[in-house]
Amino acid sequence: MRVEPNLYVIGSGKNGFDLTDPFDCNVYLFDVGDTYIVFDAGTGMGTDQILAVCQQDGLDPDQIDHLFVTHAHSDHGGGAAHLRERVSPTVYASAFTASILSTGDEEAVSLPAAKASGMYPKNYVYRPCPVDRVLEAGDVVEIGPFTVETIPTPGHSHDHTCYLVTGADRRYLISGDAIFFGGKIILQNTYDCNVPDTIASIQRLADFKFDALLAGHLNFSLKNGRRHIEAACAIIDRLGCPPSIQ
Repeated sequence: MRVEPNLYVIGSGKNGFDLTDPFDCNVYLFDVGDTYIVFDAGTGMGTDQILAVCQQDGLDPDQIDHLFVTHAHSDHGGGAAHLRERVSPTVYASAFTASILSTGDEEAVSLPAAKASGMYPKNYVYRPCPVDRVLEAGDVVEIGPFTVETIPTPGHSHDHTCYLVTGADRRYLISGDAIFFGGKIILQNTYDCNVPDTIASIQRLADFKFDALLAGHLNFSLKNGRRHIEAACAIIDRLGCPPSIQ
């Protein structure tokens, strides 16, 4: 689904645009010339659909050379191994995320509890995926005319990372599950979901300038994306907690 000259949504589940597997997060692709940059990979149950969406949009899946993962949760990182197997991108992630992805640690992403709750199919398997480049806070990756800056944002999960993408005279915040349309967050009954860390991460994001907010679920904003951060901060300033999407 082409949304701007260089930007596509190639995956999205039932909490987004129903493009691919119902459990997939929003998967974004930037066309930066002779290579593509992808953010998050869905669950892996919809990888064939993701690649089919690329082809429908006139994109060559074999040009997916770079995959950045915001966090290891199954709907974002579970498809990394599948995508790596199919098109062999360089995989980037934080050290926390890399430790989970590389081992396929289902306990670390609370997958047994998620299966027990009915959130994922009982037969779903989280496949391990090697990580080619481990990113630290502030790392900037240059890919053609674009740059990708690493912003640690723990809270939704202990390993969560956002990415600031700059290119084509635009700045995009890939927010994963750190912040959503309307200034909302996502709180879950998992061991590593932490409200104070979530709030601190939102306040950290308020220091960055960007045009578009590209969230991991629900809608995205191509203009004035910072208004969603500002909406959350207005609640935080009153000692409140932004509302959760579930």
